[in-house]
Amino acid sequence: MSMKGFDHGNRGIGIRNHQLILPSVVCSTRVSSRIAKEMDAITFAHQHGCGFIGNDVGRITDFFAALANHPNVSSTLIVGLGCETLQGNELADKLLTKNKSTNYLVTQESGGVQGTVNSGVAAATELKAKYPTPQVVLPRLHLGIDLSDDNIKVDEIVSAFTEVGVDITVAASHKNSGLNFSDLMEAGVHVILSFPDKNQPPSGFPLIPTINVASGSPLHMAISQDFDLSADSSPEEIMEKINSVVNGELTKVEAIGAGEIIAGREVRSV
Repeated sequence: MSMKGFDHGNRGIGIRNHQLILPSVVCSTRVSSRIAKEMDAITFAHQHGCGFIGNDVGRITDFFAALANHPNVSSTLIVGLGCETLQGNELADKLLTKNKSTNYLVTQESGGVQGTVNSGVAAATELKAKYPTPQVVLPRLHLGIDLSDDNIKVDEIVSAFTEVGVDITVAASHKNSGLNFSDLMEAGVHVILSFPDKNQPPSGFPLIPTINVASGSPLHMAISQDFDLSADSSPEEIMEKINSVVNGELTKVEAIGAGEIIAGREVRSV
């Protein structure tokens, strides 16, 4: 497999060149969305960063750090509010120890929403200019497999990819693909091959191209055009699709900008 990549320094070599606009708290997700739209960057909405306690503070901090340090990320701009539990500057300090292509801003110190958007676009533009991303050859692919459908057997697929030098991580702890995707993100996979539960539609993870394989369920048959591969796809066809996606072809969910990022929590709080 001949694979193109992007050299993201200490993050590693990725197969996508995404700038991440990371809201450190739920209150800054709308502002982050406006900045990301201006910059053609990746962001996501979440319910974290404020009003959470115990192990979740460290858990969410580590999860956000894993997002920002993922090999498919070129640079990260953290957007905070100023009064949250998880302070953006503290998260930025944690990230800067590994990757200098990180910056942060605070809404309460930027003159409000529009001021933060303006400052954010300027900061994100500066990050892109200061840390250009050279294209290189990806030396080794890390494939993640989401097994939300526990009836699927992937031994043949795993064997075929292992034989050609692909590293593989399988996530099967959840019936929800979104939670499995998060586990795979923290493992640092480049691309995800997803076998969603028969009652679950195709989905994706914004930072990581996700190839959805349909089952033969009535739901999947009814929306078959939303899947990248059919239930009867051979390992060779799957390998060909992965090679195309690694080299730039958009998956179905990438093409429409779909997908979500879910951070699991232990404590149910506000």
